[in-house]
Amino acid sequence: MQKTNRQHDSIATAWLRLAKPSRSGLGRAALVLGLLTAHGAAAQDTASGWEMRFTPYLWGSGLSGTVSTIAGLPDAEVDSSFSDILENLDFGLMGVFSARKDNYGIFGDVMYVNLGAGGETPGGLFGGTSADIRNVVVTLGGDYVVSKSASSEVRVGAGLRYWDVNVDLNLSAGTLPAASASVSNSWVDAIAGVNWKTDLSDRTYFSGWAFAGGGGSDFTSDIFAGIGYRISDRTELIGGYRYLSVDRSDGDFLYDVEQQGALMGVSFGF
Repeated sequence: MQKTNRQHDSIATAWLRLAKPSRSGLGRAALVLGLLTAHGAAAQDTASGWEMRFTPYLWGSGLSGTVSTIAGLPDAEVDSSFSDILENLDFGLMGVFSARKDNYGIFGDVMYVNLGAGGETPGGLFGGTSADIRNVVVTLGGDYVVSKSASSEVRVGAGLRYWDVNVDLNLSAGTLPAASASVSNSWVDAIAGVNWKTDLSDRTYFSGWAFAGGGGSDFTSDIFAGIGYRISDRTELIGGYRYLSVDRSDGDFLYDVEQQGALMGVSFGF
């Protein structure tokens, strides 16, 4: 058991190094990681019958859409590829957990990303725009098995998704002089959908989810599909493609963006 714990500690340490922490995000990131670590520790003491999994992942997503901050400044059209975002990434922390017993389960997803994106403003009043965007997205929900066979399983689920978005918008000089603004906005969306898993062989499987909802936002959607590979009874590799969108309008604040790209993670069972 001591050897296994050391292996898990080494993996977690290497993953955090890849995340490139910054001082501004370190406190919140430490809190999130602490909660996830506590969850994992509790999972080892859980009564027999529960299946727990924790999956840290890297998401190579681009970001595109429209962002608006305060009255008097135009909407900014942002469009950055993953390579652009990676170059301007200050901090990234992502992880999924699940706990399941019989037909019932709970699931969660935590994303913390601090990144930069560039784009243009309509009308040519400004020369261009750059946006520093900090996203904290926390999801918690429950699911229930509605279809099950020897090789596949389908669950319906519902939950809540909390968003905390901070945008620092900088507009370079054009017809008008340079301007900047900073704004924060947070909200909660209700989401519902399905997730599935189908064995392709003893070691490989096809899995994914599709959720949609709204509440604080006008609409949000989250879709993933990928292939998993079982390295051992407790460790799996997962890779696929994820699409996430949200359209939030609150007074002068507008955050209508899409993120999509390849995702890869390592899943640990407890």
